[in-house]
Amino acid sequence: MEYTPIVLNQQDVAAGRIELVEWHWPDMIEFTRKESELMLEMSLPPLAADASACFPDIAPDKYCFMGTLFVRYPGITIGGRSEGKRIRVIRCIFEERTAQNILRHKPEPPLDFLQSLLNIRNDPLRTLMRLSHRELINPVDRSPEAIEALMNVIVVEMERLFERQRDSQSSGRLAAWQYRRIRDRLSSGESQPTVADLAQLCGISSRHLHRQFLALTGKTISKYIENFWIEQAKEELMNQTSSIRQIAENCGFSHPNSFSRAFRRVSGLSPQKFRQRASTGLGDFS
Repeated sequence: MEYTPIVLNQQDVAAGRIELVEWHWPDMIEFTRKESELMLEMSLPPLAADASACFPDIAPDKYCFMGTLFVRYPGITIGGRSEGKRIRVIRCIFEERTAQNILRHKPEPPLDFLQSLLNIRNDPLRTLMRLSHRELINPVDRSPEAIEALMNVIVVEMERLFERQRDSQSSGRLAAWQYRRIRDRLSSGESQPTVADLAQLCGISSRHLHRQFLALTGKTISKYIENFWIEQAKEELMNQTSSIRQIAENCGFSHPNSFSRAFRRVSGLSPQKFRQRASTGLGDFS
């Protein structure tokens, strides 16, 4: 079903235009849309909703998560399901020449890349969209020059986004920025991520992450995650301050037994034996 948004505010700029729009939908909606222009959109809380989406002309049965920051690729139909009601969106619509310059990195986008565009994890883009929204709704002294400048930086970030995907997929190896994201996520102190979590963070499928990570490091991503947490566990075991159960929890293991098995598989010792040797100064733990 087609729904037309209400344009609440807009500003034309050299690279296109920035709009604040609002959708009035039923409580639940199934939608199918094809845009003729390249768009970057961000739904604004509290008037925001996540969706499940697919590309019906390419892979109608392969649904993926559609987050609050996403790209609509011109000429490609998106279908999906979402909670409805009142949804407000800030969006950048790129004029043809600017869009062509951005899209030159992906003239024939594969499914994995299109899916990654439906849930963009890019803090600079998200910040720029927030600033654009703030300036667009400024009732006192809105600055067209500021909006123009923000749009220009958004164009730069869009080009980087598309170029990174081109480089990582064309080389068959994980890009440096994707590897850094994985390292940062593992070091963040949050719960242990799954391979699917890390793949989403890198904007690729789990299958591509397995292949490209192996090509870059010579290790599987699963083995890398396990080794990372075991190295963290070794540090805690040598500090002698936490119980083995607590260390297992800190390293994302659901049960001490699964932690002990993984630790023995990587180090050749049980956690208790490793701690005993560390306390007596026996062995090389580097």
